[in-house]
Amino acid sequence: MFHFPRFYSSVLFLLLAIVFLSACSNPEVKKQAHYDKGMQYMEQEQPKAAIIEFRNAIQLDPKFAHARYQLGLAYLKTGEAQNAFKELQRAASLDPSNLDAGLKTAEFLLLSRKFEESRAQIDKILKVQPDHAEALAVLANLELAENNIEKAQEAITKALTSKPNLDRLYTLQARIFAVQQMPSKAEESLLKALELNPEKISNYQALTSFYASQKDDGKTEEMLQRTIKAFPSSPQPLLAFASFYMNKQDHVNAEKSILKAIDLEPENENLLIYLAEFYKNTKNSKKAEETFLQAIAKSDTPSAPQSMLADFYFDQRNYAKASELVTQLLKENSKLPLAQLVKAKLAIHDGKNDEAITILDKLVDQNPRWGQAYLQLAFAHLNKGNLELSQKAAAEAVKLLANNSQAHTLLAHHHLRKREFDNAQQEAAISLRLDPRNVRAAIILGQSFLYSGNTDNALKVFLQMQELLPQHIDVLHNLALTRLARKEFDEAKPLLEDILKLKPDFTPALATLAAIDVRNKQPDSAIQRVRKEIDANPKVTGNLLLLGDLLYSQNLLDEAYEAFQKARQQSLENPKPYVMLARIMQKQGKSDQAISEYRSLLQKQPDSLEALMGLGPLLEQSGQTEEAKKIYQQILEINPQFAPAANNLAWILTHDQNPDLGEALRLALVAKERLPRDPNITDTLGLIHYKRGSFDLATPQFREALISQPNQPTIRYHLALSLKAQGADSEAISELQESLDENADFPERQEAEKLLSDWKAVQQ
Repeated sequence: MFHFPRFYSSVLFLLLAIVFLSACSNPEVKKQAHYDKGMQYMEQEQPKAAIIEFRNAIQLDPKFAHARYQLGLAYLKTGEAQNAFKELQRAASLDPSNLDAGLKTAEFLLLSRKFEESRAQIDKILKVQPDHAEALAVLANLELAENNIEKAQEAITKALTSKPNLDRLYTLQARIFAVQQMPSKAEESLLKALELNPEKISNYQALTSFYASQKDDGKTEEMLQRTIKAFPSSPQPLLAFASFYMNKQDHVNAEKSILKAIDLEPENENLLIYLAEFYKNTKNSKKAEETFLQAIAKSDTPSAPQSMLADFYFDQRNYAKASELVTQLLKENSKLPLAQLVKAKLAIHDGKNDEAITILDKLVDQNPRWGQAYLQLAFAHLNKGNLELSQKAAAEAVKLLANNSQAHTLLAHHHLRKREFDNAQQEAAISLRLDPRNVRAAIILGQSFLYSGNTDNALKVFLQMQELLPQHIDVLHNLALTRLARKEFDEAKPLLEDILKLKPDFTPALATLAAIDVRNKQPDSAIQRVRKEIDANPKVTGNLLLLGDLLYSQNLLDEAYEAFQKARQQSLENPKPYVMLARIMQKQGKSDQAISEYRSLLQKQPDSLEALMGLGPLLEQSGQTEEAKKIYQQILEINPQFAPAANNLAWILTHDQNPDLGEALRLALVAKERLPRDPNITDTLGLIHYKRGSFDLATPQFREALISQPNQPTIRYHLALSLKAQGADSEAISELQESLDENADFPERQEAEKLLSDWKAVQQ
């Protein structure tokens, strides 16, 4: 054996060390080492480890196109689509010869509906390789998305010429044939795809979906059976079969199919969640809860199924459990989206709409395609009186939740309030198709007919609903209103009386009956009717207010004072009694005495909200509006949410010579959120919208207020003004005439009389 002398051995060692150190310090060598290691991890199906190596390579050389491309592919394997797109796009830019990077970039852009950018990428590929089948397939998809059917057909034909044995091209061809209403050719293409690749489950699924779209239950079931036979160890075909059974309302077989799927993969938490959702949708709440708990027990990351369970509890109106679970989840991880959504739902339920809006704004910003977040945002804005923001969110929810009955119902509600009756009917009809039991949607459908003057269709809708729901208050009330619109008073009165038997505190029914008596020149009968209801149910504040109005209109001031005094004692936060008591004292010449008494009381109890609120309207009525303002501001310093003060201050600001309508709107919304159904607050909000020129927002508020107080001429006068501003002249004159027909003394009466004369003169 040959031996190096010791000297040469030392020199060789030194040379090897120098080479090794230079290699370690050479970025080119290091980046290649990371890249090679990343490729090894990809071959070993370890994409997360590969991502680390590829990122290390890119850190050394940001323009390393191959590393960026492989990083993009690794991100695809881990489901990080956004990161994958970013890396593949950069790889395509750095290395235009990498056609696959360009192709995948084009596919991402297509999915994001960035059609022009996607087409630009495809053009680059086809310029290099005109018969690139996958690029032609993306082009066909682009043309299909833009409804260029002939060009889509041309592109897919070229692709099939290039690769006649690529199964997915036939699936795409079938879609194009389906759009062209050529079902036999679509079926032929799908069968070809399955023939070419019978090992691919998506080919079976595409053919099954096609038969389902053709409503061919026999062939759909046959394909499902074939899929189960071809993939006996996969739960997917069994879940598809369950869906098939659910569409046929065969819940027994649907459950069996899901349970069989779980038997195949008993540790798969997603299958348990699927079963829990099935039980939830079929109203088996006990089994749903049990199954959610099983999924949580099997999950490595239980926060996801726990969030679903919290949402389930909310839907079951078990708000305490939902709140407890959400609090626990968010304590552990404050960024859980579904837990945050449930927290927002709970806030809406508790009337904390500002809190909900803050949460939901963040959620839709982070998840711009989350329909449920938009839907809840729409509800929160609706509760706040932010009607335009609510409608905008509802429209977005409908786009993202096309099959959600609740979303369509809310959008229908907004169309109805804007008197867009055709749109309201369309959305309500969609909602009912999705959920035939959606009572709110059916009521909106009927109301859209009623308000548009189509009382025949309105009557049909509400009679059908009465047959199904003979004791539903809103159905009976709307049926009564329809009868009244048709001048069928004898049919309307028994309906209203039935409502009061079912729900004695439903003041709108009593108010409508009283209005009929007043129209028939029988105010005494109206008063007697209301007194009778109060004797039977003395705690209903709305009925006391109604009695007070009737007595005041007949100039029975002492009796009216007594009624409003009782109403105030029962409901300290209701703004109306304070105003009416002040108005009566003013009319009786007792304002100064009452003001003095309240001031004396306030010297002893300076923070008494009742005393302050009694004094404010008196100062208003006596013309001391600046003093009244100070009183209301003092009240709001003590309690910023005190609705009567917020409402009255908003009213004063609206009538100032230079009104601060922005602040008035803020205050009115505070009052509205606190007492969303109070007609006086609703009227104030409507008037502010009217003064701001937002007539489409004002009119629905006045209409809503009149439902509770149909005998209130001031509200009807405001409605007439808003309708006139919207160009609904005939209806405006009709409402103005009706406000004057009551013979009631109201502050705007002289203005109303003059306007009616002027409007009629113009119309003639």
